[in-house]
Amino acid sequence: MKRSDELIDLSREHHSALRLARQLQRGERVPDLARQLDALLAHFAAEEQRFADVLDTTPGDRALYTRLKREHADLEQALRQAVRGLGLARAGELLAAHVRFEERELFERIEALGALVEI
Repeated sequence: MKRSDELIDLSREHHSALRLARQLQRGERVPDLARQLDALLAHFAAEEQRFADVLDTTPGDRALYTRLKREHADLEQALRQAVRGLGLARAGELLAAHVRFEERELFERIEALGALVEI
């Protein structure tokens, strides 16, 4: 799917997140998982910053933003567990589901609104 210029970098980062999710779902230990977690946390922060004002337009949009933040917090906790070698498959499942949510629902809505804050 073609993404708007404002979302293309975030969408490309999702490809890496999906590769990581597949590794974790297979129960593979990922040697550089702590580094990847740091990159994901930066990605989460960028999304939350960029989308806060855009998604403050209607109750439905605010609900999307609330879901985004909740899933980011859940993912951070699950991935921190995975860094310690615990719950790898669960972390992978959560990450894959989150990327699907962002690509299929959140980004579609943001593009429909047509107003993003650059960071």
